[in-house]
Amino acid sequence: MKIKKRYFARKDMINKIQSNLEGISTEFSKLIQRGIEVVETDVGVTLILYAGEPVIFKIEGRFFPTVKGALKINIEHMYVTVDKGAVPYIINGADIMRPGVVDFDKNIRKGDLVVINEENYRKPLAIGKSLWDAEEFSLKDKGKCVENLHYIGDSIWNLEL
Repeated sequence: MKIKKRYFARKDMINKIQSNLEGISTEFSKLIQRGIEVVETDVGVTLILYAGEPVIFKIEGRFFPTVKGALKINIEHMYVTVDKGAVPYIINGADIMRPGVVDFDKNIRKGDLVVINEENYRKPLAIGKSLWDAEEFSLKDKGKCVENLHYIGDSIWNLEL
């Protein structure tokens, strides 16, 4: 991943980021401080940097915390928690399968971006896109339920600026 552009975020972008993050955590302001930078990459990913770390990214037109960003705040909504057996697969980029899910936000809708946590310490492992509504999580016991979009160890995680 190479950087195409790098600049400081304008007030209108900061307002849009804030409105996108309000539904995830009341602590979103920890990620949005004065002097946040915007990095546009050659692979179409836009990253928001705070203190040189990618803490937010723009995906499918929405701003959402990266795994590093999710580690800095308490995720209150938009999460899926997986058992410890799923962890090695998820951090290698695998999608999330229903048998590994032990908890989830009851307000998830199909297409929502979610933080994927591990069950012991509730630490974020990945960011994904829900393929099911919360009702389907409750009714189904097998199948792919979340597409893994960004995870610990991928190119966003390892980006050095």
